[in-house]
Amino acid sequence: MPGFEDLTRTLPAIETIINYVDPKAPIGGINDRERHKSTLTLLPYRMTVRDMRPIAKSLSLDTTGFVLVERPSRVTDFWDAKQIDDIYLPEIKDLIRDLTGCAKVVTFGYLRRHNGADAPATAHKSVHNAHIDYDLPTTRAVVERMLPPDGAAYYADRRVMQINVWRPLVTVESAPLALCDSASVARADLIYGPIGGNSQSGVKNPAGWNLAHNPNHRWYYAPRLRPSEALVFRLCDSETSAPQWAAHTSFQDPTSTPDAAPRQSIEVRTLALF
Repeated sequence: MPGFEDLTRTLPAIETIINYVDPKAPIGGINDRERHKSTLTLLPYRMTVRDMRPIAKSLSLDTTGFVLVERPSRVTDFWDAKQIDDIYLPEIKDLIRDLTGCAKVVTFGYLRRHNGADAPATAHKSVHNAHIDYDLPTTRAVVERMLPPDGAAYYADRRVMQINVWRPLVTVESAPLALCDSASVARADLIYGPIGGNSQSGVKNPAGWNLAHNPNHRWYYAPRLRPSEALVFRLCDSETSAPQWAAHTSFQDPTSTPDAAPRQSIEVRTLALF
């Protein structure tokens, strides 16, 4: 994208801590319900996180690896599992088709997060380390698990993307999500690691990537993201030359006030099949 990096340097920005994995430490995992049980060794780095809103129309799954979309949902209660199944997941499938032009979309899990003291029992907490949910072998294994045998065989060697859709349930006032420009993530930055029981993959030994620090990483967020908006990001693509590895993490927003509302969000994991 000619001139894109020059354009981003003028964006409004904040300075904050991004937690990266220690590449020299033993491989560990994150527990997003009981954080004290997490075993990852994290290193805090002060990084610049830029406002993506002024360049929203320049973002693309095929360049930055993520997009910001205005896409209201018809769901009235995101804690109602029936509304998620009957309304939200079909909406997400339509969104992924619109963005990718793929032949088929499969949703294979969703997580609702709530950082408040009154969070429902089913809620997870926000995750504060830079990571990428699934590697390609895990993505292929999910395709095999989710489809009937004939469908799994048909798509076994065809292109697949693993794409997440992240939506706030209330306007984000604290612990926003940051996304890293895929073009700034190098293969050497990826630290292989297992995924715990919250992976939603349903496959044996799911794995993904944690991110080691690289000063060249370019981080973005959308201030005060609204429930009518969503962040869509590509984590894995079997077309290995395509931009992917859209690392992401929640972070402490230095502009949040003491009375800021707890972060609430829902994320849906999808497979785009071609």
